[in-house]
Amino acid sequence: MTKEEGKRMKLAVQIDDENGSLRESGINEPDAARLEAVWLEYLEAKYPSLASAEQVSVSIKYCPPSEIRDLNSRYRDMDETTDVLSFPMWEADGVFTAPEGWVDTPLGDIAICPEVVKSNALSENRDPETDFALILMHGFLHLLAWDHDTETREIEMSSEQETLLKRYLEKV
Repeated sequence: MTKEEGKRMKLAVQIDDENGSLRESGINEPDAARLEAVWLEYLEAKYPSLASAEQVSVSIKYCPPSEIRDLNSRYRDMDETTDVLSFPMWEADGVFTAPEGWVDTPLGDIAICPEVVKSNALSENRDPETDFALILMHGFLHLLAWDHDTETREIEMSSEQETLLKRYLEKV
C-alpha cells in the first residue's frame, strides 16, 4: 500500500533508562502510546515534508544528574545540571530541515534528568509527573528547531508545548 492509498507514517519512540533514573526519581513512566500518538498527530499536521517517511523516530534517554551535567558541559559548555537537552538531527540555522524521501527519518535524541525535573517541580509546588510530560514536549519541540532564545520565541514555544501537553493529558 502506498502513502496515497492511506498508509500512515509511524512514529517510534525509543526509551533508554539503563541507569534506572526514572524509577529512582519516583516519577511514573509516561504512557509511550499516548506520547507517540500526540507527536505523530503533531508531525502530520505541522510538517508535511515528513509525509514520505514510513517511520520517524525519537530517542529518549533518562539520565542521572552526573550524566546530564557531563552532557551539558560537553555540548553546551555549561558545567551544571539541567532538566533536558535535545540533540536535533535536522536543524540548520534555527530551521527544521528534515530530508524528503527518506523511508526512516530519525529526528534526534532527548536526554532528560528526572531527578532535576522532580526537584524543580517540587520547588515550584507543581506535580512532578505533569512537569515531566511538559519537559518531554519541550525536548521534542527542540528537535523540530523550536527555541526560546528570544522573548517572542519563548512565548511561542511555551504555547506550543502547553498545547502538546494538553493533548497528551487528554488522550486517555
